[in-house]
Amino acid sequence: MGIATALTPQMRNTTRLTAIGMVLLGLVAIIMPFYVGLASAMLIGVAIAATGLGGLIINLRLRRAGYAIRTDLAYWLYFAVGLLLTLIPQLTLGLAALLLGAGFLLFGFIGWLGRAHAPDRTLQTIRSLFTLTIGIVILGSGASGIAWLIGVGFGVSLLLQGIQLWTLVQQAPLLLEQ
Repeated sequence: MGIATALTPQMRNTTRLTAIGMVLLGLVAIIMPFYVGLASAMLIGVAIAATGLGGLIINLRLRRAGYAIRTDLAYWLYFAVGLLLTLIPQLTLGLAALLLGAGFLLFGFIGWLGRAHAPDRTLQTIRSLFTLTIGIVILGSGASGIAWLIGVGFGVSLLLQGIQLWTLVQQAPLLLEQ
């Protein structure tokens, strides 16, 4: 049948509320994609800074225990970069836009060069032009464009997962507790 064969009434209600919450959060992310993208960039910065700080703390404890530790530089760099990305999230988004846009341009160019050997040259040409166009748009829009892309992508994903969860709950039979 599926993952869950039956749900109790309480499980069904809790899952329905979760599905509604996911749909609402997805809609908010679609309506305000820039802020969701900015928040995700800041979250990445916090994670990198926490990794660096954790490494520094572990090294300090190992040094106090008598071990000869000389790898502080990498953790200081992690901490500094994470702090920078947290305080200036546009930097993270700008770098992501640069890498993603350059990747699209590269793949579009490779597809354009390989279209002569493709079984369907017209379709390959359209794909390559579409990929090149996306790369140019991403590079041209910069940090705000990539924040928008991240926010909309996250919102659509959350919205669809919420709808799918709701559908699964509706299809699951009700388990009556005795």
